[in-house]
Amino acid sequence: MNKVILTKEQAKAMEELKSEHLTGEVVKTHLNDRWSLGLESLNDLTVDEFAQAYYSEDGYEVEPEYKVGDWVVSVEFDVVKRIEKIEKPEGQLPIYRLEDKFNVYTIRLATPSEIAKEKERRFFAGHGREPWELKNNDILNDRRENCTVTIAKVIDKFPAEEMTVLFTNGDWEFYNNIVEDSDWRVACFADKRLDVKTND
Repeated sequence: MNKVILTKEQAKAMEELKSEHLTGEVVKTHLNDRWSLGLESLNDLTVDEFAQAYYSEDGYEVEPEYKVGDWVVSVEFDVVKRIEKIEKPEGQLPIYRLEDKFNVYTIRLATPSEIAKEKERRFFAGHGREPWELKNNDILNDRRENCTVTIAKVIDKFPAEEMTVLFTNGDWEFYNNIVEDSDWRVACFADKRLDVKTND
């Protein structure tokens, strides 16, 4: 059974109510009356949500508090973006304005790997490329070997996460597979180089 998600205010009200050690009357009160005296936030819960949060020992968890600048995932659109603004209309769900003017209601904090992947996507997009779209004359840095190499030719890309390239480094050439999330980093894209002319 999934836990009920409560706001911080609802969790505080729920714990206050539990501390009074009431029994069956609480569900009846929730069903027939409206909570007051500092417990008003509980009125937004369905009867099922209320009962689960009240009677189950670990039946709820507190909704994380988000702030401007947090990296989040929009549940509606499945995109990773930063929060630009939070609006909290009276009696309604918060509205999160994300980058690119996305307004969403349901979000979760992005994981470190989701954030890294989005930053990588933005890095390549800033250079007019898809993630790990490499071209001839790009310069890569191999962090394992601590060396810089130039792509002489992109041979193929299969499966989508891996490509074979011909590298040059001084007087020698070698083939290697480039795998996303590996120790390779782009040092310079071909179109930014001043030492070569590119037609790609």
